[in-house]
Amino acid sequence: MATSTGVHIRRAEAADNDSLSRLFADVSMEADLDLEVRREPDFFGLYRIQGDDWECWVGENDRGIAGMGTIVVRDGYLDGRLRRIGYLGDLRLSPELQGKKLLPRFYGPILSNAAQRYGCEVFLTTVIASNRRAIRALTGAGAQASGIPPYLLIRRFDIRAVHLTVPLPRPRTNIVVRRARADDVADLASFLDDDGRRRPFGYAMPEPELRRRLRLWPDFDTSSFLLAHDRSGELVGCVAVWDPHALKRIVVRGYHGRMRTVRRVYNAAAKSLRFSPLPPPGGQLGYAYATHVAISSDDPGVLRALVHAVYADQRRSGRTSVAFCVFDEDPLAPAFRGFPYTDLSTNLYAVAAPGAELPPGCFAPARPGFEMALV
Repeated sequence: MATSTGVHIRRAEAADNDSLSRLFADVSMEADLDLEVRREPDFFGLYRIQGDDWECWVGENDRGIAGMGTIVVRDGYLDGRLRRIGYLGDLRLSPELQGKKLLPRFYGPILSNAAQRYGCEVFLTTVIASNRRAIRALTGAGAQASGIPPYLLIRRFDIRAVHLTVPLPRPRTNIVVRRARADDVADLASFLDDDGRRRPFGYAMPEPELRRRLRLWPDFDTSSFLLAHDRSGELVGCVAVWDPHALKRIVVRGYHGRMRTVRRVYNAAAKSLRFSPLPPPGGQLGYAYATHVAISSDDPGVLRALVHAVYADQRRSGRTSVAFCVFDEDPLAPAFRGFPYTDLSTNLYAVAAPGAELPPGCFAPARPGFEMALV
């Protein structure tokens, strides 16, 4: 698709790998914590580990690729029924494309086409709350009138970085936490699938899908999981810790607003108490994600036992933090009481193709099924 501005819109190809990696690194996310995401050497690897249904769109001019966006579609649950659920992400525009109104012109048609081909009624997407420019462009008063599909806020959540600092005593609890073994996979898949079924946008996790993840995600296997059992031996919670460095690395470009103060206070404590400081601008964050978090009863005590186990284990890893997803009004939020952490506020939106309506199940009160590590 060619435009009057000399920009060509097309599907990305394997040969675009290096150009997309450069664009991704050059266009940072404007927020209090200004981050640069590096995806070389395999830019498309983060999409492939999620499944076969994904597409990346690029905008190029006579100087090369100057903009991009992606669509990833997977199986999930709404109202307990299996649906196709999409995610819109990796929207990047170089300065030379910003202000040319290309996004309103092509966003709707591309989304409508994807919705029809994949049978997808709803797409999720996220924007960091302090990225005011993106929120204004995508959700402001003129966005829908210009052709951008409506963005409806589903929930706010915090990217909660639990900082691995001083040793913490483990509380007394009836919950027993242990590392998963190979013979746990079938029960673990069933547990994760049951959890997904009761959540809006929950992930469908039949055993073949869990085994596919264990096989294809780099540095991820059965031992990445910690399992929580109650006094009777019943599985009541799980979490996996995943370091995405093989596919995605995050470099700090700068600290702004309140994050300047956070870093100053944090690094002063790190110096006196001898734990790893937050990196300077240009430094790489040493972190991992808490993924596949499922608590059958939404009991924060179960998650708290798991977080303590993650904290104790990861303090020996050389990383500085583990990132959790904590929604507003989340019943699990008390699990983090007493842990050192900082939050990056983020908005989760639901988007339908132009002319379509969102399914009612999008607005169910339960915690949304959303795997922060994959975006």
